[in-house]
Amino acid sequence: MSSAEIADNKWELQATKPPVGNASGVMQLIMMGGFIFMFGWLLVNSVIGAVTPKKGDGLADQYKNMGAEGSAKTETPAEAE
Repeated sequence: MSSAEIADNKWELQATKPPVGNASGVMQLIMMGGFIFMFGWLLVNSVIGAVTPKKGDGLADQYKNMGAEGSAKTETPAEAE
């Protein structure tokens, strides 16, 4: 092996090691862990939301019933007294 190949292999070996020797490397690993956690949380909650039945008390149902509730009683505050 030539000295260039040996130097290249040392660089490759160093590049495969995680950067835990300084604060920026540790923060990089923590940030990557945070993104992995956030992606997993979103994925799990999306699957849960897709497979669970609707409860029927969401904003869409409240909007559908808004006209019926508003027109049922049309008296002014002065008439209520």
